[in-house]
Amino acid sequence: LEMVGDMFDRSHKVSSRKRILIIITDGKIYDPDVLGPARAVLDQEQVQTFGIVLRRQSGHTKADTDAEATLKPITSDPHDDHFKNLQIDEVASQVFADICDPNGAWGHLIVTQTNQPGQSGLHRPCDHY
Repeated sequence: LEMVGDMFDRSHKVSSRKRILIIITDGKIYDPDVLGPARAVLDQEQVQTFGIVLRRQSGHTKADTDAEATLKPITSDPHDDHFKNLQIDEVASQVFADICDPNGAWGHLIVTQTNQPGQSGLHRPCDHY
């Protein structure tokens, strides 16, 4: 995550772009001691962080719940809104299909309203980020 924080450094920032990070894992994160400082850098750089735990089965295994316990705390607040525990086949339909839709599960957290004269309240599509 430290390298990701560097990638989002303000000196490289395009002012009109949203800064989104999606972390995907299929197992427990084994270096949780670095997550707090990394989360602080992402907050400082105004990076909205989402997390996905990929499951192989429909049921939740101990490995899935361990992965959730380490990943969820490093997602943006509110954590429950920025986190999903999904089977691998569900990712396309439950995350990426509506990520730019203001009515989507994560889309409403990403898509912003314009503040330009004559366009107040209109949602900007993802290609404008």
